Amino acid sequence: MVKKKEEFDYSAEIKKLKAGGPGRLYLLYGEEDYLRDRYLETLKSLCIPEGESGFNFKRIDGPGLDVSEVEKAIDQMPFLSDRTFLELRNVDINKLADADRHIAVLSSVPDYCTACFVQDASYEMDGRLKFVKFLKDKGVALQFVSQGQSKLISWIKRRFEAAGKEIDNATAQRLVFISGDLMNSLIPEIEKIAAYAKGRTILPEDVEAVANHIPEADVFEMVNLISEKKYNAALHLLSELLSNKENAPVGILAFISSQFRRLYGVKLALKEGRRRPDIMGMLNIRYDFIADKLIASAGKFSLSRL
Repeated sequence: MVKKKEEFDYSAEIKKLKAGGPGRLYLLYGEEDYLRDRYLETLKSLCIPEGESGFNFKRIDGPGLDVSEVEKAIDQMPFLSDRTFLELRNVDINKLADADRHIAVLSSVPDYCTACFVQDASYEMDGRLKFVKFLKDKGVALQFVSQGQSKLISWIKRRFEAAGKEIDNATAQRLVFISGDLMNSLIPEIEKIAAYAKGRTILPEDVEAVANHIPEADVFEMVNLISEKKYNAALHLLSELLSNKENAPVGILAFISSQFRRLYGVKLALKEGRRRPDIMGMLNIRYDFIADKLIASAGKFSLSRL
């Protein structure tokens, strides 16, 4: 059986941080910037309870990085506190000048200092580089990715409850399907839906009425319409995608190609007698309901047609 990728357990990492205390060197990166920022806030609160306005906080913004400035920052003794905190924000660590000197300086971060590299959600690191390997080997490197199905749905429910609303699993899944699974993107959608819904219970039509549709979701729906031979409806959805100037045609084509590749992979797996857990592991599908939709859609195509 193919195993699904191990999920990032945010709660476990927070417990580990609070139990063991802050370390000397961190690398925080990944697409789920909501959780990244929450972790960073917790780390800062443990290091500098007085906050960023005190003498013990220093922030250096990239993309370049002066090794002398870094050395000076980490050598500065704490003032009326136990620790100092150095935030290194959006440094281009793939193109870092004097990488060896930076490694030498960061290898001797004193006990009273925490140096933390914070990367933008879209930043892609080159794991082959010496400096990147150093950060991952010698520091605490955390990649913040979208949460698993149960955790994300529970979080969505809590956000709606805070707004005085309730939502069932199926409707929450529909929101994730059409608006994506990143928390910072979901927060404004939850707020819009909660404000729009007339009753206490969020209905599927409330989600459909006001939630933002990401292009991937519309392409998914369009391909499903093709599987049902509803070509006019599929063309209508395509025209809506193209009418939005933010959707580049080549990007839409890439989504369509990706969707058909996934369906082809699902079809091959089904032909081999694979079940849903195997298919999810093979194709890196994070959510059961997405896998179910793909399996249902693949069943309507022949292998040769795909």
